[in-house]
Amino acid sequence: VKSMKLLQSWVKKGNGNAVHLLYIVSAQLAVLEGKRKKAEEGFKSAAKVAARNGLLQDKALAHELAGAHFTAQGDTFWGDHHKETSQQAYSDWGAKAKVAVETE
Repeated sequence: VKSMKLLQSWVKKGNGNAVHLLYIVSAQLAVLEGKRKKAEEGFKSAAKVAARNGLLQDKALAHELAGAHFTAQGDTFWGDHHKETSQQAYSDWGAKAKVAVETE
């Protein structure tokens, strides 16, 4: 929660590079609190903002976490979709070792 407050203060001060990180942290917190819809919206927003800002690694992370969330909920369709999207983003970013680990 302390980290989230720090991110919130950065966003309020106009740091656009922290917006997607705040969405990721908020989504993860929502997962822990059992707030499924809020988590899904947070991951979606994080991926969109990261992609718009050209932050492929963070887009990949948002999709990776979303995939894990959906899979844990038993939704393999969306879990697989987000996993594949994260692998593509990691690949586009040049993280070949990460893609290799994720595809094993």
